[in-house]
Amino acid sequence: MNNEKYMIIELSNGLLAFFLVHGHYGFILVLCRVLGSLQNVELIYSINYDKKELLRFNSTENKVAAYTEYAMKWADDFNKKPEWLHMEAEKAIADCKRFGQLYLPEVEKTVKPEVTVRSVRQASGKNPAMLICSAYDFYPKPIKLTWMRDDKEVTTDVTSTEELADGDWYYQIHSHLEYFPKPGEKISCVVEHASSHKPMIYDLDSSLSESDRNKFITGAAGVVLGVIMAAGGLIYYKRKHTG
Repeated sequence: MNNEKYMIIELSNGLLAFFLVHGHYGFILVLCRVLGSLQNVELIYSINYDKKELLRFNSTENKVAAYTEYAMKWADDFNKKPEWLHMEAEKAIADCKRFGQLYLPEVEKTVKPEVTVRSVRQASGKNPAMLICSAYDFYPKPIKLTWMRDDKEVTTDVTSTEELADGDWYYQIHSHLEYFPKPGEKISCVVEHASSHKPMIYDLDSSLSESDRNKFITGAAGVVLGVIMAAGGLIYYKRKHTG
């Protein structure tokens, strides 16, 4: 085994090491599973070679399982020493708990998403309108976005992206809803995330869409300009008439 080369590439909840032997490769995975709290930690030790798992040790069962005929003898030899297996597992679990005390408080932090609900397309003829619900800068990754119309879940004409990494440990996600508007209806985006103990509900502001608001502002500006021009013309007329 003088030709073996080891490289540690990850150390968080688990430890992963790669090795090369005469052109063949494998890896050893040591995984710490925290079951509820650091008082209950399970150790998984797995040896893999050329894309096949050979052996796996589970501290809960205190037993080594073989997954190939070649590895059966190794498993039998290990399982004949249950006290030694337990002792070695306890040493590794102690390391798991030590690392857990350092890193779990950081991992368990949550950041509430910033959510926006807006219109991106108005209905036109047979073409439906489209809304987008966007959640930004949240942590951890798992999140669920649901559309509601008049407090009833919408299950059709909905498309969503996967959780997208921002590159700074935070995530974003976007969900689109195509629909034909109805007068007076209520549309909401419901966000479920670890940062909140209850679903967060964000209602669509149906007072004015962005395009309608722009049209309204443009029209109002035109009216004001027309009034100013009319007033100026009237003043000019009066002055000329008086002169």
